[in-house]
Amino acid sequence: MTRALRPTRRGPRRILARSLYALALAGGAVFFGFPLLWMARGSIISQAQWMKQPMEWIPPAGEITFRAFGQLFQSPQFRMGQVLLNTALLAAFTTIFNVLFNCMAGFALAKMKLPGKRVILPVLLVTMMVPFEGMMVSLYLTVTRLGLADTLPGLLLPMSTSAFGVLLMWKFFCRVPDELVEAAVVDGAGWVSILFRIMIPTAAPAVATVAVLSFLGGWEAFLWPMLITDPASQFDVLQKVIAGATIASMSGGTEMEWTYLMAAALVSTVPVLLLFLLGQRFFITGLTSGAVKG
Repeated sequence: MTRALRPTRRGPRRILARSLYALALAGGAVFFGFPLLWMARGSIISQAQWMKQPMEWIPPAGEITFRAFGQLFQSPQFRMGQVLLNTALLAAFTTIFNVLFNCMAGFALAKMKLPGKRVILPVLLVTMMVPFEGMMVSLYLTVTRLGLADTLPGLLLPMSTSAFGVLLMWKFFCRVPDELVEAAVVDGAGWVSILFRIMIPTAAPAVATVAVLSFLGGWEAFLWPMLITDPASQFDVLQKVIAGATIASMSGGTEMEWTYLMAAALVSTVPVLLLFLLGQRFFITGLTSGAVKG
């Protein structure tokens, strides 16, 4: 029997594999999307509807209200206007400083002759293995002795760079041919010009990855703001305020309207989802390219 006449099972196997893959994706979407749907439902109903038994998964159209979102900005417990501004500033400055410092450090390690370069890279890898909880006491003492406690610089400085970002940029910059840098030097370009006009545009996917991760870190910051700011600080950020309201209501310290809490949680989640959806192409490319290509 010739090869062309042999029966094949590729078709059914491929259909089965694709069906299982689609089923897995659907299961993952339901599993990870349920909390978002729960927050959305809880934010558009009244407190009475929230406490109603048995629960109605789909509230009646006449009982849907968006009052909770408006009340967030009037509630002294949430102070949503100032808190959103603080969080946006922290996320924006964290992104800017991380992109700038990580690119500078990665460029120096990749293309400059630095003493101790072979020691710096392993040290950066080691710091990635140390959790933040292992460093927060020393960070707290440093920031407070500098007089930066309960200030925006005190919140920002410990988050202004990361070992992962430096190593990611170093990996990408190592892929740029040395001849390109040498040609720029011969033409009279300085290190700053080479970095911003040649290296960073070449490593755009990695820069986008660092920017997305940095923004997420600033927007979702919780432990460090809770540690370095006072309970009623004017530099409160979103996650700290939401967690404080939840803890207070769960401990019986105050009567909490859960519709407000769901609305606040939804407000804190939607910008992150939009950022990832808009930048996922650069984000995935930046991670996979730096990991696969040497």
